[in-house]
Amino acid sequence: MSNTKKCPHCGAEMDPIEMPLESSWGGEVHYVCFNDECCYFKNSWTALENQGIEQTGYRCRMDPRGASGPMAVWSTDALKDQVCKCKSHV
Repeated sequence: MSNTKKCPHCGAEMDPIEMPLESSWGGEVHYVCFNDECCYFKNSWTALENQGIEQTGYRCRMDPRGASGPMAVWSTDALKDQVCKCKSHV
């Protein structure tokens, strides 16, 4: 059985990242779409700027229960270095 998660916006494979223990997600593994061409990510910069939030975008994030939502980022490379080396997380 595959543990692959697909972005609901672009269909790209999502990568696992372990959330910091200090965060409200306390060490859980979440999946993030790091496709720079994803419409959700590309449109996020303008959507937030229109709300007065500058230099911030978001990527699609899926929690271990399958719920998805935004993950704030400050650049196209933000959080990419947090991808878990092993993609076998559940």
